[in-house]
Amino acid sequence: MGIKKHFHHQGIGHQLVKALEADAKQHAHYLQVKTFDEGHYPEYDQTIRFYESVGFERLEVFPTLWDAWNPCLVLVKKL
Repeated sequence: MGIKKHFHHQGIGHQLVKALEADAKQHAHYLQVKTFDEGHYPEYDQTIRFYESVGFERLEVFPTLWDAWNPCLVLVKKL
């Protein structure tokens, strides 16, 4: 799930996460997202900040899950 750049900062992402949470609470106890670890791509550093702003917490970095140049950061949120 993502928002095109020209729609950023309009609350759309927050609305999508709220809708996802409302539905997911019926089926799960946690949400998990994966993105590139911080410090590799500025646009993904913004993605991490967004996820943290809606309550996700950093869980673990998998340095070679995708490949050595793109370490995977896993973030989780308790529902």
